[in-house]
Formats: sequence, C-alpha cells, structure tokens
Amino acid sequence: MSEDASLISVLLPGTVDTGLDGLAFSTFVDRGVAVRVSAVDQLLVAFSRDLIDRMPRSMAVVQLPRAHHRIALTLAICMHLLRLQQPLVSGPVVLAALDIDLTTQLRQLRMRNYRNIALDRNNPLSAQRLTGSGELAPVVGATPRPGDSSLVYFNTRVGNPVLPHGNPPMVIIDAASITNPDGRARMLAWASNHSAVLTVVVGDIGDDSLSKTVTAIGSTPLVLPVTDAEVNALVYELNRQQPEPSLLSSMWMLWHEKQPPLSIYRAGDTEINATITRAFACLATRPDGLMPQALDCPTKLLYSGTRLAAAVYDYRRACALTVRPGEGPGPLLRVLKGQTFTGLGPWHAWGVARWGELKVAVETLWRHLDETNPKLGLLWELLARAERADCGRIVIRCHSKAAAVATTQSLISENRTSPEIALWARIGSRVEIDTFAKRYRPGHADIQILVGNPPPRHFSLLFSGEARVTWIIAYEVEDTHLRHQLRRWHDTTNAWRRSTFQALGASEPTSVVGPLLDTEIQVTPPEPPELHLPELSILDVLDSVSRAIESTLFADTAFGEWRSSGNTSSCVPILLDDGRTWWVHNENDEVGDLATPMLVVTNNHRYMPLRDVRPGDAIIVPAGEGTDSVHARLVALSHTNDDVASLDAILGQFRRAARTLLETHPTRQAAIAAVRDAGAQAPGELNMWASGQTIAPRVPEDIAAVFRAAQQPSPDPWLLHKVAGRLRTLHRSLGYFVKALASGRADDAVKQLRRLIGDEADELLDEFLAVTVVSVGTPTNVPAAITGRVH
Repeated sequence: MSEDASLISVLLPGTVDTGLDGLAFSTFVDRGVAVRVSAVDQLLVAFSRDLIDRMPRSMAVVQLPRAHHRIALTLAICMHLLRLQQPLVSGPVVLAALDIDLTTQLRQLRMRNYRNIALDRNNPLSAQRLTGSGELAPVVGATPRPGDSSLVYFNTRVGNPVLPHGNPPMVIIDAASITNPDGRARMLAWASNHSAVLTVVVGDIGDDSLSKTVTAIGSTPLVLPVTDAEVNALVYELNRQQPEPSLLSSMWMLWHEKQPPLSIYRAGDTEINATITRAFACLATRPDGLMPQALDCPTKLLYSGTRLAAAVYDYRRACALTVRPGEGPGPLLRVLKGQTFTGLGPWHAWGVARWGELKVAVETLWRHLDETNPKLGLLWELLARAERADCGRIVIRCHSKAAAVATTQSLISENRTSPEIALWARIGSRVEIDTFAKRYRPGHADIQILVGNPPPRHFSLLFSGEARVTWIIAYEVEDTHLRHQLRRWHDTTNAWRRSTFQALGASEPTSVVGPLLDTEIQVTPPEPPELHLPELSILDVLDSVSRAIESTLFADTAFGEWRSSGNTSSCVPILLDDGRTWWVHNENDEVGDLATPMLVVTNNHRYMPLRDVRPGDAIIVPAGEGTDSVHARLVALSHTNDDVASLDAILGQFRRAARTLLETHPTRQAAIAAVRDAGAQAPGELNMWASGQTIAPRVPEDIAAVFRAAQQPSPDPWLLHKVAGRLRTLHRSLGYFVKALASGRADDAVKQLRRLIGDEADELLDEFLAVTVVSVGTPTNVPAAITGRVH
C-alpha cells in the first residue's frame, strides 16, 4: 500500500468490483422519488465489507452529520444486496432500530438498475421481522424465508428476543433512532451475544457517547466520522447528483462540503454572569461520587435557568401545563428556600463551605431572570440580524417542550416593544421553535439558534446538517465550557480517525475542521477567575459541573441509589412476575394519590387508578424500549401525523384538569354542571375521566370543555381534531388488542385488530406484554430518563 494512500483509494480503489459496481448504478424509488445509491453509501458499504474481511467480530461506529434520515436502513439493504452476490456473511443482516416502520418503507420502495424489482412483491429481499417471541415473520407477504439469507428488522420496542438458531449475523444499529444510552448498550450486548461478524453503529458526529458505550462493554471500536475531508474526496473521485427529498438518501452529504460555521453570542451583564459562575464554582468543588438528593433542586434550577430565553412568567405558565414533572421554577424555588443540607464526611465539609453560597447564587439568578431575561433580549437582536441577512427559515432550539412553548409566547406576547412587534410581523412566519432533541431533514433551515449550551447528549447539534449556520446564545461560563468541549472533540476525533485510517491501511488523515476555526478555539475569551481552582484545570472544573448537572442513570446504576439529573420524576415501582420492575409515572404526585390509569386485564379489561392495582392483577406493560401507553400507540400506528405523539401529554393534562374540577367544586354535581355549561356532550363521565377509568372522551370537544371549566388553556384544537377519528374508535380497538394479547394472539382477535389498524397489529402486539403484579411500591423520585421504562 502506498504511503500516501487515501481512505477513499483504499476502500473504493476504482478497479472492477462486481458487487460495488452493481450498487453504484442502483437507484431506489421511494414513493416515486428516485434515490441514487450515493458515494457516501458506497463508502459505508466498502468500509463495512473491509472490516468483515480484515477484522471479523469487530465493532465500528459510523458518524454522520446530524439530521433526520434513514441511512442506516439504506446501509442494511445495500449490505444485504451485496451478500446475495458475494460470500460476505453466512447469517442474516440485522437492522436494529426504534420505529423505522420497515413494512411501510418496503411497500413504497422499488429498485432500478441493480434489478428492476418491487420490494413489496414476493419479498425479494427476504425481509423478515424479529418478533418478541424470537421468531421471524415475513415483513411482506406470508411466506417464511430461511433466516440466514434474510434481511431482519429488529424493532427494539419488542424487548430482547433471541434470533432463531443459525449462522452469526451482521448487525447494524440505528443510533439516530435508539437514543437512550441503556437501549444502545442492550443492542450492543445483543449483537455480542449473537457473535455478530460485524456490528456497525450509525450515529451522529459529535455523539461521543456512542464510542463510550461500545468501550464500556469491553470492545475497542473503529470510529469513522464522515467529515469534510471524506466528503470532498468522494465528490472529487465519484461526483454527485442533486439531493433527493427522501429519508433514505445520503446525497445531501455530498453538498455538505464545509462544516456549518458556529457563532457564539455572549449574554448578560457582569452581575448575572458572576452569579452563574459562583454557582458553577460551588458545584465544581463537590466531592466525587453519588450526589445527595438535596442537590437535585439547585442543579435543575441552574440547568433550566441558564438555558432559558423566555420571560419567566411565560415559562412558569408553560411548566404548569406540561406533563414533564419537576421542571417548573416556582415549586423548585419554594423547595430550595426551605431546604437544608446534611451530609457525611467530605459532603459535610462541602455543605458547610458551599451549600449556602450555591443556594444564594441560584436564587439570585432567578431574581435576575424575573426582572429581565438577557437571553430573550439577545434573541430579539439575533432575529433582527437574521432579517438583515435576508435568511429564509430560522429554527430556535430550547432545552424542553415547556421552554419552547414559553419562548414562543414571549415572542408573540403583548409585552413586546413596537419595534419587536414590527420585526415579528416581518419574520415570524419563517421561525420555528422546538427542542434540542427535534430532528429536521437535511438543509431544513438557514439558521438554527440554540438559546443555551446543548447538553452532552445533544452536542451533535454543532455538527448538524439541518441548518447552514448555527448561532448560540451563551453566558460566559457556557461560552467557556463550549470552547473547551470543541477543543476536546477536535483532539478526540483526530485520534479516532488516525486509529481507523491506520487499521485500514490508509495514510494519516488531515486534521478535522470544527464549527469554530482553530484560531477561535485556541484563543478563547478571558475565562472567569472563579473557575480557576487549586490543583484543577479549567477543563476538570467544567467537567465536574457538567457531570453534576447532566448526569443520568445508566444501566449499571442501582435504582435505590441517587444520582442527580437535569430532571426527575415521581415514579411508582411495580415489581412484575418476570423479575423486572416497571417505573410508572405518578401522574398526581403532588397529593400522592396514585391516580395514573393502568390497563388491567384481570376480570374483563379496564383502566383503573394505580392506587387500586393489587398483587395478582394482570396488567399490560411495554415489552422493550417503548414508554408510550397502549392507546397512544394505537393512535400513532393508524395516523400519519407526528403530532399525535402528544396524545399521552394531552390526556395527562386532561385528567389533571378533571381532578381539579372535582377538588375545587363543593359537590360532584356542581363540577359536572360546570363541565356541561362549558359545552361537554358527556359531562356525567367527569369522575371516570378524572380517575382514568375512561381513558379518553369519545369526542375531543369534551376535552376542550373540561379545560374551559377548569379555567386552564386548552391544547391546540387542531391537534384535537387530528386525533378525533382515532379517539372515537379507541375503546373498540383497545378491546380487541387486549383480547388478542390475553388470548395468546388467537386468530379471530388479531384479525379484528388488523381491520382497525392494519397489518401493524402484529408488531403492536409484540410491543406489550401481559404480566402479573407481584407488588406495588411507593412514589420515589428518580431520574426522568427511566420514567415509563421496564428494567
């Protein structure tokens, strides 16, 4: 191999290669859109094939610019097509993902050039779904195929089934859909337990947790970030076509020749920045190890306060309407005010030295925000700058749904100045406001504005293909932390690429280019002196604070232990007869009355409050990664609009509003009369709605009537209208679902369910289990990441 051999020349040398040449001239037709197999697809296929030849049983991490795409599915199909021509893998090609809806994808997919085939006719790819019981079911048609020659779809909602006996598979894990760290770790362990000939994890550039998760299970992964250098080389060697509007296409990456630039705009005056810095310095000096529960309150307030770009009044109101527990600043500040700190050993010393200072700093921060939020003022300035730059669509990203709602309200409220009103009239139609977690199609926006430092799990936003430019609004400490994170990403990514290139026999790569120029990373603005602590580097200090604020509960942490997180939830642990525990969100945690409705199948299925569930009851629980309720999944599977994912949130708010009416009126009849006067068609069911025994009204107008009677803002009427048809048939489909699950999927029950929601009925049944309750615990505050999960 030549000393100056590039990665592209090693993997795609340009010589005759029957398998790769066939793929190179192939075109998918996705819903009528021609999707060429791009040079990026060819690179990923060649990379995977090379690893199988050189390093069997290895694990690889492929990192792509963050966007909403299905490139993992494209890779799986291409690898399956390649193995049909070459002796590549003797077992199946397995795609592990969360909700990619492979059945629908294949029904809308054709192929040209490679072979002119319709993928929904006679199942030419031998595509099969791994069921919860460990069997293979054809994705298209009804004829079973040999497992070893199949393309297998493993939806992680169905649990942790074992593949039928056969040869070791190749496993492709779609980490863009499986975002939970515990879920990723389980899939990596699953691949290892099946002796996979190769495991390829497809994720985002900047998502360092992927490689850390692989390393944690005892493997050293080969990491390949597809950076500007690879993209430019692919364009030079293999050319490019216009990108297509399909989630399967990777052609957009070949037009992503330059890392979108990042600009950091500092917010706030000296006083508020000094306040935030003091809070960070307090957390940086904390002892190592698990944090006392008392620290959860100030860390949550610091997390949300530094990332807020809305008026506090609007944020309080939005938090009151959200079902995300524990976020609102009002209750947390009241708790913090009366809170004392106790601890042993090093924690006692820290409490004496730092606890009071931390409390004062956090309370002072929120007093400043109450008076005027500097990030909101700077956001208005950036919107004016965007207008002057004649940009198109603008995406504003916030740390939570409640923060996004509050930011929207602040930008349209009556408290705006005349220039702000005029600016919004000109630019408002081009602005979208959502969360850090939201994924958009490639090139969706001209500018994305992050109103605070993205947490580590969303650091990939800085390397996004979703926008052409990224602007961040940051306080001094956030700015300092971000620059150090980028410097570390730069060093780590260069080290990964050197190792990968060396293992593949390519010459050492050039240094990666980040969103900030090297000169900007190295020449950072003056750092707050309060963060320079004895015997600690500035990076150690910032890492310590980040761990305190951002830490989450991983699979190897006992639930009885406490670890602080950005958000917590009151959950009730239900011990199940299969040895696992279901952490059920306590919907009415303020009064502790265990009001969350549970689907109980003992003695004719019905919903009943959690407080009435007893040992020996048979209940329906998620089988795998899912945390949605049965009725939400029934609606989602029979609806094409993503917004129905909010159904659980709407119904949770609805039940709380119904309980408020019963609690605030002198009699039940008075509450019913109030709902009737507000326009409800079935007000007599108020008590059933409040308890959850009737999971939803049959007409959405009744939901709006309950909110009106409780004098609370109603959810979007448009959204209620969109789900109205499904709400009307919810009880009927739910009955067939429970009957099918409880009867061991008797044919008649499954057929009835298929008539209501289509062929997705079989996969839906795999997403849930009927299990027996061993015991019901007491409400416990746990990190919100485990809410609704079965462990």
